Amino acid sequence: MHTTFDLVWYAAERTPDHPALVDDRTDRRLTYRQMIAEVDIIAAGLADRGVRSGSRFATVLPNFYEHCLIILALARLGAVPALINARLTPAEVAQLVEDGAMDGAIILPNEDLAKAVTDVLPGGAPLLSIGPVKGGEDFADCRGDGDALAAFVKPAPEDLAYIFYTSGTTGLPKGVEISQRTTEGRITWISAMGGLRIGTHTRILGLAPISHCIGYYGNFLAALAYNGTYYIMSQFDPAKAVEAIAAHEITFIFTVPTFFAGMVQAPNYDPAKMASLDLVLFGGASIPPALLERLDQEWPATFRHIFGTTETMCSLYNPTPVGQSTRLRAGFYSRVRVIKYGGGAEDLVAPGEEGELIVDADADTIFDGYLNRPDATAEKKHGGWYFTGDVFRQLEGGDIELVGRVDDVIRSGGENIHPDDVEPILRDHPGVADVSVVGIKDDYWGEMTVACIVANDTAPTAADLDNHCRASTLSSYKRPRGYVFVDALPRNAANKVLRRILRDTAAAARDDGGFQAIG
Repeated sequence: MHTTFDLVWYAAERTPDHPALVDDRTDRRLTYRQMIAEVDIIAAGLADRGVRSGSRFATVLPNFYEHCLIILALARLGAVPALINARLTPAEVAQLVEDGAMDGAIILPNEDLAKAVTDVLPGGAPLLSIGPVKGGEDFADCRGDGDALAAFVKPAPEDLAYIFYTSGTTGLPKGVEISQRTTEGRITWISAMGGLRIGTHTRILGLAPISHCIGYYGNFLAALAYNGTYYIMSQFDPAKAVEAIAAHEITFIFTVPTFFAGMVQAPNYDPAKMASLDLVLFGGASIPPALLERLDQEWPATFRHIFGTTETMCSLYNPTPVGQSTRLRAGFYSRVRVIKYGGGAEDLVAPGEEGELIVDADADTIFDGYLNRPDATAEKKHGGWYFTGDVFRQLEGGDIELVGRVDDVIRSGGENIHPDDVEPILRDHPGVADVSVVGIKDDYWGEMTVACIVANDTAPTAADLDNHCRASTLSSYKRPRGYVFVDALPRNAANKVLRRILRDTAAAARDDGGFQAIG
């Protein structure tokens, strides 16, 4: 078993003077030797503040230079980074910190967030901030004697290594527990299925958020474990991404299709600026076939489709996705089946039929369970299989085709959005009598979040409802991007909303003009 410490520190021994990290916000850049020295100093500072092996430490940051270093420092100590989406509201972050019994946290310098997190951390627990903030300590001061740092103690394979987060059925993201045994497999799949080779030729642009598995394992750790260079992109900007690829001669990118769509629509886009790209992986959402065909024509890279979840990492792939963007097959670390809805592992569908994808839960890349949610774990992981909730069609010859989701989670711009997060906010508006939120296919977002509204006599507009969402505790990325006003919501005999019908209604409204879009 190789841990994060093993993989990154071994790489530093192989190429100590090769560039490891390049910051996009400043002129800071570190070789592997310099990076390891800096990580040891930060780890010593964390140890001085009580962080130990097994400590749970929340990181609530974008793709910052400091985020990269503190995660490695936590790995150096054997502590457990809990990577929380920095786009969540202070209240949502505080709930996750409290639920996870965190022993410390690092945040952006936001006083509301600092207060919310301080209120739920144990007394004396460190709260660090990227810059000064009331109630927190500046991360720049978290430094100690790296030379005096105790030797690394290798954890056991089943020890907790990371906590990632995914959308939960109640709206609050579930913590996904990832053990130490998974780290090696969660990186090395990228060779067998993605085609990435080890070596200093690799230059990876960190487009995907580090708080997501694609951004963490597929970008950040892949670059460092493979002796490449990780070019930080602290916030995705299509025009800046185009310039970064050209300026740094980026060879590898792996992110959601939404980012590709943004880049080719950027005012400075020129296919010639993509000349250095050798390998491009996409996942996290479906890609419009026309966009994939355009990229294949204009970019010199090899394209591969990677399909997985936070719980499984990468279960499926397609090495030749152009012209068959929904067709996939089992990957190197995976054994998969498509079963009848509600069935067991032996209830396989026939070729041409649809069913739910299940993944072998004994693979070393699979998660252990949901943090403090044995009920959710038992529902999704049982009988030696993980039940993904994804709908696939079985094809002749063994391949399978992605159809959609069993549940109603909306995958928009690489984020998972649950209707239960959004609907209560909209119901609080005095002009809303009833509401249901659905996702419809969209070339830019992958899926667009649409609110289907039954209005009362006050007849609010889409702009009124958007302003209401902006003024609420709802995270900005969860706001509906379109509104459809209907006379009533379709319901079944059990009074449950028929979202399938609403999706068709919303899609038709966008085509015939009965749709109000929000920027």
